[in-house]
Amino acid sequence: MPIIISIPKRSLRTDASDLSSRKLLDIASDKRQTRSGIDITSAIVELKTRRHYLKELVDQGLLNEG
Repeated sequence: MPIIISIPKRSLRTDASDLSSRKLLDIASDKRQTRSGIDITSAIVELKTRRHYLKELVDQGLLNEG
């Protein structure tokens, strides 16, 4: 089952795997809180799957080390 994320100004939800790792990091670390918790969690899960930006997620307190 694909991980799905809502992208503003798009009518359909987007598979997280279709987004770049940088875009996923932007979604995960959205400080303006314009994203749903589900979208943030989905972005983090996809980044963990790819093993990209893990240090940045840990530094921002979005992911536990280990």
